[in-house]
Amino acid sequence: MSNEIIDLVLKSKFKYDDSIKYKDLEEKNLESIQTGIGDILLNILLIENNIKNKPLYINICIYIDNPYILNNIFNSFKFKLNLLDNICKNNDIIFYNDKLIEYNCKYKLNEITNFKSLHKYFNLNNKINNDFNKEYIIFHTKCRFYNNFNYENLKINIRSFCKTFKSQYQIVILGEKEIPNNYETNYHKITTIYNELLELKNNNDIIDLSVDNIYDNLDFESYCKDMSVIYNAKTNIIFGHGGQYCNSIIFGNGMIVYTLPELTGNFNLNLFESNNNHIYFNINSFFEKIKNI
Repeated sequence: MSNEIIDLVLKSKFKYDDSIKYKDLEEKNLESIQTGIGDILLNILLIENNIKNKPLYINICIYIDNPYILNNIFNSFKFKLNLLDNICKNNDIIFYNDKLIEYNCKYKLNEITNFKSLHKYFNLNNKINNDFNKEYIIFHTKCRFYNNFNYENLKINIRSFCKTFKSQYQIVILGEKEIPNNYETNYHKITTIYNELLELKNNNDIIDLSVDNIYDNLDFESYCKDMSVIYNAKTNIIFGHGGQYCNSIIFGNGMIVYTLPELTGNFNLNLFESNNNHIYFNINSFFEKIKNI
């Protein structure tokens, strides 16, 4: 796997330097970043907003040694490289390989003023199919809070709401039906609310764009189509934080989010509100907002 990962980097437009060590980056105040989809998007967004200096550094050892026990590590890395290739210039990123896997990334998210600066890299007006014949809202299936969060109680509340909720808009269900068993999903207790959202079919016109498993089957073309769906929605309805939260912040034109104060990130929430984004820490207020779209 080591040779396969390195070979992908060498064939990319980015620089690879195996002499770099994390301690050297830290001493020089250079940033080694994490490579979750949200981490990548937010870091490049910070560069685009002239808040963060480039280059940023990515340690490929996490994909070679696979300490988080991802089920399809090659697929994950190839997708991330495709994403970086699409939104970065060749001098934005330098890859290195160090057994010491540490990060010193700074997220000055409250300084971001232009959340749309990555739109130029995507075709966001792409119509997926003819099913979108009227305005629609999106319910995202991924649900991530923290590892001792009471997901069972939340799912009961979601199911109860979805059974009786009726929207004037089409409803798109977007995300994964299943969450795979790996270190990240187990540590954060990431789950899916797909089964609960199916109750929306009782009273609504539903377009189900969910897939069985995204984690082990990342596909860049499908991701781009999903970002177009997010962009063209009236609003995106989200539970918790994570990739769906970041994707909707950056590509969406509105969000209604139920989360916890400690999970919002250090965004300027007042600026959020001015961009048709609404954050709720109370589940009942969150549901009322959805009813009043």
